[in-house]
Amino acid sequence: MFWKKVVMGFLAMLLMCSGGNLGTALAADEISRLVLSKNELTLETGDTHSLSVTAVYVSGKTEDVTVKAEWNSEDISVATVHAGTITAKAVGTSVIKAEYAGKMAVAALTVNKKLKGLIVSPQEVDIRKGQEVQLKLEALYSDGTSEPDVSSKADWATDQSAVATVTNGLIKGQSAGTATVTAKFGRLSVVVPVSVEIAHRLEPDQKQLSLLTGQSEKVKLKAIYPDGTFNENVSDLAEWSSDNDAVADAIKGEIKAYGPGTAVITAKYGTKTAAIRVEVDNTRALKIEPQDVFMRVGERKSLALTAIYADKDDEVVTAAAEWSSDKPNVVSVSKGEIMAHASGEAVITAKYADKTVQVRVDVEVPRYLDPNPTYLGMRKGDTKKIELTASFVSGPPEDITAKAEWSSSNSDVAFVKDGVVTAYKAGSAVITAKYGGKQVTIPVDVDLPQKLTLSETALNLQIGNSSTVELTVLYSNGDSENVTAKAEWKSSADSVATVRQGTVIGVGTGASTITASYANRSVSLPVNVGVISSITPSPNKLVMKNGQTDTIKLTAAYTDNTTRDVTAQAVWKSAKPEVADVVLGKVTARASGKTTISAAFDDKTVTIPVEVDQAQTLTIEPRVAILTINETVSLVLTGTDASGQSRNVSEEAEWKSSNPKVADVDKGRVIGYGSGRATITATYGGKSVSVPVEVGIVTSLEANKRFVSLKSGKSATVSLTAKFSDGRTTDVTADADWNVSGYKVADVSKGVITGVGYGKTTVTARYNGKTVSIPVEVDMLKYLKTDVVQVEMKKGETRKVTAIATYTDGTEEDVTKPALWTTSRLLTADVKDGVIKATGTGKATITVTYGGKRTPIVVIVK
Repeated sequence: MFWKKVVMGFLAMLLMCSGGNLGTALAADEISRLVLSKNELTLETGDTHSLSVTAVYVSGKTEDVTVKAEWNSEDISVATVHAGTITAKAVGTSVIKAEYAGKMAVAALTVNKKLKGLIVSPQEVDIRKGQEVQLKLEALYSDGTSEPDVSSKADWATDQSAVATVTNGLIKGQSAGTATVTAKFGRLSVVVPVSVEIAHRLEPDQKQLSLLTGQSEKVKLKAIYPDGTFNENVSDLAEWSSDNDAVADAIKGEIKAYGPGTAVITAKYGTKTAAIRVEVDNTRALKIEPQDVFMRVGERKSLALTAIYADKDDEVVTAAAEWSSDKPNVVSVSKGEIMAHASGEAVITAKYADKTVQVRVDVEVPRYLDPNPTYLGMRKGDTKKIELTASFVSGPPEDITAKAEWSSSNSDVAFVKDGVVTAYKAGSAVITAKYGGKQVTIPVDVDLPQKLTLSETALNLQIGNSSTVELTVLYSNGDSENVTAKAEWKSSADSVATVRQGTVIGVGTGASTITASYANRSVSLPVNVGVISSITPSPNKLVMKNGQTDTIKLTAAYTDNTTRDVTAQAVWKSAKPEVADVVLGKVTARASGKTTISAAFDDKTVTIPVEVDQAQTLTIEPRVAILTINETVSLVLTGTDASGQSRNVSEEAEWKSSNPKVADVDKGRVIGYGSGRATITATYGGKSVSVPVEVGIVTSLEANKRFVSLKSGKSATVSLTAKFSDGRTTDVTADADWNVSGYKVADVSKGVITGVGYGKTTVTARYNGKTVSIPVEVDMLKYLKTDVVQVEMKKGETRKVTAIATYTDGTEEDVTKPALWTTSRLLTADVKDGVIKATGTGKATITVTYGGKRTPIVVIVK
């Protein structure tokens, strides 16, 4: 005990002196893995992005080791990285790696061209319900290039899918309203406002109604769209509301009056509304006709005002009413007669007996103006006329060229008077025509090029060669001019190609873009100098045997259509040297298998597939094997390679059985072991083929009797024969599984069926997956009769009656005892086992039942 205490004290002192360092050392933590803030990112050239890396320790503790980690980029020409900050250099892909304490984490990086802007066309959409419009999205890049249509690549969204949907830029109108469609491509996005069924204005056929309580009237609502088209009646589609439901309300344009007073009925369709003033009075109301008037300047029309009373007939009060116009300079009124003085809109008010009613008058106010042409391309000194047509609410369109007010945004370029435009000097101007509160603009270009075209769409040159390109300008009026000498020419890479007045000279290998500029317009021409377009191997596939050699020739094709053998200059490599290796195009087969040979020359690479001892197709004979137990059969496997050569490969193939207990295989030799099915599979040279095998399979099961009829206690024997897939037959009566569906009717054992009691049932025999059924009838009668059908008896007397059963096989049997006897009236007659006893005067019916049959006996007791 003393020494134990000394040792424990010594250990305690050691622990105190170590200050717990021993425990700390044992619990030292290890790093489990590194985790990046992103494992996949996409940048544009010039962009930067900072990644962070976190060390996760075995204990679960984490630490930010971004600064401590070692960072590198797999391709520094695409992107560089320092302390987690990535800088995108050029278009391409790279892998960013962070390493710390023996652990590594990677992120896949894709660098795209710098996106400068997006252009969508059209920039605004106005459609009807069910109508479709395709938007086109163009991407502009910072290097001056563009992608004309990226609609299918962009992400499209709509803020109101109930109004309009969008798929790959295809907008479809769904319901009335406005929506904003957004297209996002890269880091930029653009929006397009969409209007569906947005009317320019709504026009009810009655703007004021005077009704009596209980009266109703249907109002038509016309929707007029900005393009001048209209829907004659949208009453059922509009939303109707009333500011005073106790006076009047409306449903689908039908206004109904409920009580005296005034209500304003509002119809809303799309973003537009129209108001109808309704007056309901049980003593008096006013009605004016017509309620919407269109007139020409100088025209006269008459209005009729009718007072409606509750207790007497209506009265015309046109002359007695007080009339006024809110714009007498446009329309004046006197006792219901109105006269149009100038173009515009006015409201006529009729007042009578403290009631008022209004009607709007439209004097030559056009729905829209239509210029022809809508654009003018002119040369200096040209004179052209614009014809202006106005469409009104009613009547045919009218030529108002002479009536309109014309002006030019730049009269020094193009001057206009009464629609006649004269071009003075090069430039652009906008012609404006105004009439009846509407205006329309027509752009005019004078001596401005519409399009620049080059005589070549692309150039392919060798170093030192040259080619001359012509530049043609096409003006808006159809004129064209060769401006090669006048244009400004520029090369994007003078070290590759130079240009002067259309003549392009190849200087060094590479690609350049030649730009021609004239009159604020530019056109580009791609130029390739000494550039390889493709490299081609010959042959492009090799099928070889082990130990064979073959040579591949590599030809380079240049963009100027010249070719050169570069076999010796290319870099050759085999994906699997153990199958086939390559040296300067010479391929040697080393082992069975597949590989690819790659050849690289001047940043172009091609691959050539190589097969060594590989089967292109496998065939096997026979295609099906049917065996008895312990029988054998040999399968022959033939392999054909890609060159078309065939040979027996049974010994070399790999064989397998899906069910060895039924049939097994060794080098094509199949042995049947047990009844059933199996599949034999042979594999060789990367190909497989299978053969179905049947061993002792029963194809059918037949009974010698299809129907059995018995009496209770009698038996019948059924024999069962099985037919196998190889054609042989065997009696399997004793081996089959026998069952009966109704044990109270019959019983069965090894084919012997015994009748138990009256009824029908089915006996089923099952053997090796096959089944046969035999219907069985027991005690089935043809009919049941008695020796008498009517008996007259005295009270207290007894009488014996006999019941005879006739079976379906024609035999008869006395069934008086086993039959069931019943009486309809016990107070008249009773019965037991065919003995009838008269118990009282009257009439009764005795019924005998047996084997599903019954017969009556009438008993009369006197």
